[in-house]
Amino acid sequence: MDLMQITIEFLMIYFPPMVANGSPVFISKLIKTHPIDFGKNWTDGRRILGDGKSFEGALGGIVAGEIVAVIIGYAAGMIEQLSLTGVIASFGAIAGDIIKSFFKRRLGIERGRSLPIADQLDFYLGATVAVLICGKSLHPSFYTFLLGLLIIPALHIATNKLAYKLGLKNVPW
Repeated sequence: MDLMQITIEFLMIYFPPMVANGSPVFISKLIKTHPIDFGKNWTDGRRILGDGKSFEGALGGIVAGEIVAVIIGYAAGMIEQLSLTGVIASFGAIAGDIIKSFFKRRLGIERGRSLPIADQLDFYLGATVAVLICGKSLHPSFYTFLLGLLIIPALHIATNKLAYKLGLKNVPW
């Protein structure tokens, strides 16, 4: 598998969950959102997830990721396989982000505060686990996964800084 094939596979599998991961920021600017944790605290007295994880953001992210997957699937002539992979990977991306937020709250890291590496790879690892668990979705090769580990952190940092400069985020991470 050459670098071009790896890059194409990476984009087909991981671009939809990248969109899913970034979409909640836009959704929260467009509509009123409701926190997944209903504003409740965990046994440690801290919020379970925080206001940054909403039903609307989660669902909107999955839908946005799926729309991108359908477009890519149509263009690649792989509509069925990529639409399935897209929804699974997008769900996994959102789940990975939510799980990371739960653990950040347990560590006393408040919403908007950075947890390096985890903040960059949560959605990527969640998407990967989700597609690997589902036998009918497109699975990344080892090299495709490795490419993601190398470029996702830098891409994540760059897009967050851009969102901050555009006024979409309160912090640049």
